[in-house]
Amino acid sequence: MPEHTTAAAPSADSRAERGLAVLKQIGGATYDVGVKPLAEVSADMARLTVEFPYGEILARPGLDLHLRQVCTVATLLAQGSVQPQLKFHMNGLINVGGTPDELVELLVVASVILGFPIAIDALPIVQGLFTERAIAFTPTAATAEDDTDRYRRGLDALRRAVGGEPTEMLAQLAAVVPELAQWTVEYAYGEVLSRPGLDAKVRHIAIIAMLTAAGNRAEALRFQIIAAERDGVARDEIIEMMIQIALYAGFPSALNGFAAIRDLIQNPPAPIPPVDTARPVPASESRAPRHQRGLATLALTSAASGEAVLAGLSMLAPDIGRMILDHGYGDIFHRTEIDLKTRELTTCAAMAARATKASETPFRVHVNAALTAGATKAEIVEVLLNLLPHCGYPIVQQAMRMAGEEFARRGV
Repeated sequence: MPEHTTAAAPSADSRAERGLAVLKQIGGATYDVGVKPLAEVSADMARLTVEFPYGEILARPGLDLHLRQVCTVATLLAQGSVQPQLKFHMNGLINVGGTPDELVELLVVASVILGFPIAIDALPIVQGLFTERAIAFTPTAATAEDDTDRYRRGLDALRRAVGGEPTEMLAQLAAVVPELAQWTVEYAYGEVLSRPGLDAKVRHIAIIAMLTAAGNRAEALRFQIIAAERDGVARDEIIEMMIQIALYAGFPSALNGFAAIRDLIQNPPAPIPPVDTARPVPASESRAPRHQRGLATLALTSAASGEAVLAGLSMLAPDIGRMILDHGYGDIFHRTEIDLKTRELTTCAAMAARATKASETPFRVHVNAALTAGATKAEIVEVLLNLLPHCGYPIVQQAMRMAGEEFARRGV
């Protein structure tokens, strides 16, 4: 029988030395800000934190540290409740060569992949980081005022992603609700994912990490891996990402990511119809009416509290505030298929069920918006109680405490 040999495992000393070197690159002058307090509780955990994540995984050669930090920041954003770690690794992204623009643009991407609450919650962290580092940041200039070219931009970006005409994908969405197909092209790709602020590889790495860490996004993850490979991201780089995601989102999330890669190996993507150059491309609605609808809808629900949230975005990411107003309120919340009260009650339920740190402020805003739209305290309470069998008692208890504080502030 042939003799099998196994490479010698690195010694604990070499892992510790490698890990400390990588940790210093990422953490900079305050590299030990997390490890020192940890050592006061568990010296073993502090040691393992240096040796395993940094000495075994982040020291691997498959991805450079810049892309590794993009992967880590995106993974932590998807979790929504790990703000101290998110701040450390956002700082680390800057330390290893990331730019302030890149960091803000990652939040713009997160707004469409993970939802606006994630981006809104992370913006003060970025702002604080820029203040601490004395970074003078000027937001990216807004696109043209009428912006009627959104559909064409989005279709071009989507065609590049699928390698042809996205006929089947859009038809599946349009069969249920045509507007979702339209917004996928016009907003997700035309306004957000075609923005010039991120290198294509960085954007792909971030989206794949967000989807993997969020979990239960198998179809979207497969789509994004195919798009990334078509755009020049190597399969080995994606595999290296999944190994790293095991650190920051757990082995189950990483194993699901590996399952998506294995599925692609066993079931390669089918051929896509070539681009139809004769297909007419509709002009998008101009920005002004969407903006006015958004303002009017915001006034009916969130009023001053909603305006305060948008104002807080203006210095760092005014485009996110504009997108919330134009798309969230101007495209979606103004629709009349359900009334505003019902819409706000469903939003309260959604934010309560998310139960992340990032969803707490939006939950409070929408409890108040529901009251403004005519919901009673009893109706909001009943919506939250309805979550008990589906989400469990701790989540509902937490949401009910926050709702109670908002009722008290409103004198309800």
